[in-house]
Amino acid sequence: MRKVLRYILFFVVLTGVLLEGCAGIGAAQDKWAVYIYMCGSDLESEDGLATENLNALKSVPLPENVKFIIQTGGAKKWNTQGISAKELGRYVYDSTGFHEVERLKDASMGDEKTLEGFLRFAKERFPADHRMLLFWDHGGGSLGGCCFDEKYETILSLGDLRQALQTVETANPERPPFDLVLFDTCLMANIETANTLYGFARYMAASEEIMPGTGTDYAGWAGALAKNSAIDGKELGIAVCETYLPYCQHNEAGDMATLSLIDLGQMPALNAAYEKMGQEALELSKGDPRHFFTAYDRLAGGVENYGSNGNDGYTNMVDLGALAAELSELSTAPAFAQALQNAVVCKTAGPYRRYGTGLSGYYSLDGSLDSWQVYAALPGASKAFSELYRDMLSGGRDGMPWFYFDVEKIEHAPVVLNENNMASVTLSPEELNAISTVDFLLCFYDAKGNLVYLGSDDKVNADWERGVFQESFDGAWPALNGHFVSLYLSEQQPDYNLYYSYIMLNGQKCYLTAAYNFARESFEILSVNRILNNGWLDRQILQLKPGDRITPLFFDEREQEWEGETFTLHGAPVLKDEPLPDDTYAFAFRFITARNEAAASETIHFVVRNGEMTAVK
Repeated sequence: MRKVLRYILFFVVLTGVLLEGCAGIGAAQDKWAVYIYMCGSDLESEDGLATENLNALKSVPLPENVKFIIQTGGAKKWNTQGISAKELGRYVYDSTGFHEVERLKDASMGDEKTLEGFLRFAKERFPADHRMLLFWDHGGGSLGGCCFDEKYETILSLGDLRQALQTVETANPERPPFDLVLFDTCLMANIETANTLYGFARYMAASEEIMPGTGTDYAGWAGALAKNSAIDGKELGIAVCETYLPYCQHNEAGDMATLSLIDLGQMPALNAAYEKMGQEALELSKGDPRHFFTAYDRLAGGVENYGSNGNDGYTNMVDLGALAAELSELSTAPAFAQALQNAVVCKTAGPYRRYGTGLSGYYSLDGSLDSWQVYAALPGASKAFSELYRDMLSGGRDGMPWFYFDVEKIEHAPVVLNENNMASVTLSPEELNAISTVDFLLCFYDAKGNLVYLGSDDKVNADWERGVFQESFDGAWPALNGHFVSLYLSEQQPDYNLYYSYIMLNGQKCYLTAAYNFARESFEILSVNRILNNGWLDRQILQLKPGDRITPLFFDEREQEWEGETFTLHGAPVLKDEPLPDDTYAFAFRFITARNEAAASETIHFVVRNGEMTAVK
């Protein structure tokens, strides 16, 4: 009897081992299909970045059960041999190599019908057990969408994206059609995009910030899939996330890089918490609207915001987790923060984006009702926050917004000099209740006597209780290798400030981002991006190098561009404070309202002579 039992036990164990082995083999043989919607745009035609990513992908040997299906278009020129800029191309990369499948009549990659056609083609011709969808190109956040076709000058909105998906696929939150959607574009890690994909994908990987032109590490994450095709969308998304920052750092583009992996199955809980927070904020706003909206704007302006392009525009994307942490008056904020933490599976960020929590959302940084109207029409917009921001921007009595304030009152606020020759201004409680931020403007005069802006900074001692603001300017201004540049304050964090500047670099207009590190007491140049014809920033990060020709760009009092003296960069680029040369300068406090309206105090002048600075009224 014991012998029989031993045989039975042996048979059960052996059967379990065989079944487990077969299950492992079966999982390993599950088919993966990765659909890449590659809108080349200027990123490919001018810099060949799509080609670089394709070459990295083609360096990965694939097993038979993994295929990449790629559609190309949207660029005036392609640098990959065999890819035409005059037609849409469809290709497959698999275990046998890179093959052309078909060519189609040219059409805009920024059109919903073009995306729909690709999704239907890929689904019908290349079905698989696991599918991933990848968007490649520029991204403009929830308001801007993604995949800008440079030939047709069109872009996919979130509404277009949702429409294309629901035309071809059936939304199923329990068993979504795609295991993972990856945005190899800028600014798409936001709650509105996540809501747009809900039901169609299990996970979403994207960046809150501008994504460097080098993109994600195709050899890294595609290599992980090739080595273990039994992984699921979560594991593949983690591979994308974990290989991203080292890849950016290798390409000298990691300072402001971000990437998040979002579990879209958590969106119902996250949205419920978000709505409750929005509803509570809406109720609180009705008590004292001007005070509430101004205080709210101060908080929203103080968290990480993404993709802002200086004076040329805002993407209106702010980090939602950091904003919730600041909204201490809202009892619902901690629940939202916890729900967001549950939704963010993985995130990575460079040293100058480390205060983000992985998911951004709309906030009207530009104070524009137009941007709110775009937001309100999005498929993933919050009803409560849409109503809150509508009231903020247009609500009030007699057709006047709640936060409306005659900024001319501030412009006439007197500036006084104390016994130490330091300027200060005092605002009334009414005036104080209308402003969100304060900094100062510094100007010089050109040869014709026109006022030219050097920029702005936060060297202001602010007493918000008494409404007293006193400058602490020390007479020094940032210079690039000894040449003064315009520099404007864009963001303040606990241990660093972010600034931006406009320059001409070798004949191309560019946007320079720099940080001042308080611990190091020094500036660091983080990125230089070309400014595209549509006003967006190019993803490609340029590195300043010896021999570069640089022209600092300034703005005069008429908001006209003013070119400084062109110089050649000798040696490594160094941005540091230098004493201002002998001359007469103008100084004014600048106050900004919740609608992004700026009001400057009356101007004072100071004279620099032999290193000594003397203020005069």
